[in-house]
Amino acid sequence: MSISESILVIMSGDLLLFLLFFVGLVATTASLMRAQRQSREVEARRAKAIEAKVSQMRQETEEDVTTFGEALRDLDMEMIGKEVSAEGRKDWNTALDCYDRAKTLMAQDKGTRSIPLVTETLEEGRHSIACVQARANGEPIPKVRPPCFFDPAHGPSTTDVMYSPDGGVARKVPACAADAQRIQQGRSPWIRTVDVNGAQLPYWQAGPDYAPWVQGYYRRYESDPVISGLAVGGLGLVGLGLFSALFDDF
Repeated sequence: MSISESILVIMSGDLLLFLLFFVGLVATTASLMRAQRQSREVEARRAKAIEAKVSQMRQETEEDVTTFGEALRDLDMEMIGKEVSAEGRKDWNTALDCYDRAKTLMAQDKGTRSIPLVTETLEEGRHSIACVQARANGEPIPKVRPPCFFDPAHGPSTTDVMYSPDGGVARKVPACAADAQRIQQGRSPWIRTVDVNGAQLPYWQAGPDYAPWVQGYYRRYESDPVISGLAVGGLGLVGLGLFSALFDDF
């Protein structure tokens, strides 16, 4: 073999190696780009899902603020022709302040950070409404009690009742007067449901996504025996904000 032929053989070998290296580099680059694209798509879907959950919880909270405003309007109508004492006026003003504060908190934060403060404010305001009504009707001032378990927007509970869903474990829960009466009559209470992956489920089955919403309503009642009984299971009411082990045999 001549020197020129040897050079051609060497060059052909180097070219083959270069081509193999180039093909491998292209394949590796394509694989990395595909992995990065898939990662971005996963992150985009995750971000979209989080945004949807935030939007949903904010909508639920805004509905509670609206419902509380309607309760204040109903109170106006209810008090027509009735004498409201100075203490009753004070309670009324507290309720009005709570409404304004809840609306301001919702307007100031577009996320979920303020939601516990909003629902805590609404819980305080509903008790104030109950105090106005009791004073005007000459009734004892209601005790400070946890909100109705079946829907905190129902307002303060008036009693504790035994409740279990079909096939579930019976637990003592706080209930408003209307729901307590329905249960005593053998009827189902009015349960607050939320959308969970396209299905309407009781809010306590919504998982940690609704933690901020629940925390505001119930966190100051953590030491209440009934509420603490609902929060067993290690996660706790204040931790994730949900009744973690409620009906755990359901």
